Amino acid sequence: MTQWNKEAIVKLLETNDVAVGRALLVLNARQTADEQVSEVTKYDNGRGFRPAHARMGTSMAQQFARFGRLSEKQIAYWRRTDRRGSMRIGIYWRQLLEEVVAKQSKAVF
Repeated sequence: MTQWNKEAIVKLLETNDVAVGRALLVLNARQTADEQVSEVTKYDNGRGFRPAHARMGTSMAQQFARFGRLSEKQIAYWRRTDRRGSMRIGIYWRQLLEEVVAKQSKAVF
């Protein structure tokens, strides 16, 4: 069983295209219902997409849900790094870790 932490999540996102799509689904699900519908981030609650990524993230999550894949260009968008070397999708590692931990704790019971 994988020991999940920041490094493990970021590595998975760097190397697995499906993981990027699934991460978008998780982040989209963490948005509030009204944020999902409007494709914007309205609340500073630390859940879902940051405001700059809300429209693109929602759109790509919906596409991944429909078709089960993202294009190379879409994957490249999420893997693009900032000046500190952090991937765009990687900034969400804490939320993704929270979901992994929650899922694992349900599996135990």
